[in-house]
Amino acid sequence: MNNYEAPACDNCGADLNCYGDLTCECADLQIPEKIQDFIGATFSRCLCRKCILQLMAEME
Repeated sequence: MNNYEAPACDNCGADLNCYGDLTCECADLQIPEKIQDFIGATFSRCLCRKCILQLMAEME
């Protein structure tokens, strides 16, 4: 399993189907680079859409 095959969100534990391609929950999000960097430095696996949106709201 690689980082893109996370079965659960690394932040909240919600079920997650992430394959690192255009079918992922976050594929249509425009995630700012600073938030991508924060996620990469803070978590070892993918986050669910809800957690990504929450981070975007908190960090913008």
